[in-house]
Amino acid sequence: MKNIGNDPVGKQPILDDIKIVDGFHDVPSQDSVDNAQMRDVIGSKLDTHDGNSLAAHTHIFNEHFHSAVFLKPNLAGAITLTSDAGAWAAMNATKTEIIPVGGVTSVFDLHFMDISDISANGEYQIELYKGGIGAEISIGNFGTGRNAVQSQEGARPIITEMLPANTRISAALSSSNAGANTLTIKLEGHIY
Repeated sequence: MKNIGNDPVGKQPILDDIKIVDGFHDVPSQDSVDNAQMRDVIGSKLDTHDGNSLAAHTHIFNEHFHSAVFLKPNLAGAITLTSDAGAWAAMNATKTEIIPVGGVTSVFDLHFMDISDISANGEYQIELYKGGIGAEISIGNFGTGRNAVQSQEGARPIITEMLPANTRISAALSSSNAGANTLTIKLEGHIY
């Protein structure tokens, strides 16, 4: 090997390369947002659902299948939604609150809408919103119906985005009927 400076056998460049490669194998900090190395993409065993690494996503999947399920409102009657008069009238200017601020104190998503007491035959559209009064943002719309033969009441599967802890959830109703109609709902969700 060629003599380089005070490295009589020329090993320093190789040692420097080994340090660089070894650094790629270090575990990143918890929920690191870096994206420069494979280790950043793979993540740390300490990553939480707040991270974006493969380890964080695995953590989310595990929590999704094994964390607590909730029902809102809990130990109370279902919430009544009333459509405005007019076939397919625009959703109510004032949304009906289903989950108040502070009603779910962990990150959560919604999986089922329990529908009951559909007031009249017809088609219905239920819009769910997140956010404070006057600042609601749609997170999904869902259909149901009733006719002379059957009513689509019961638990209906829905999927929403993951929502921050303490997010207020509200809903509005529209129907295919000329008059105002009602139905009642509860929401089932999953905490993380």
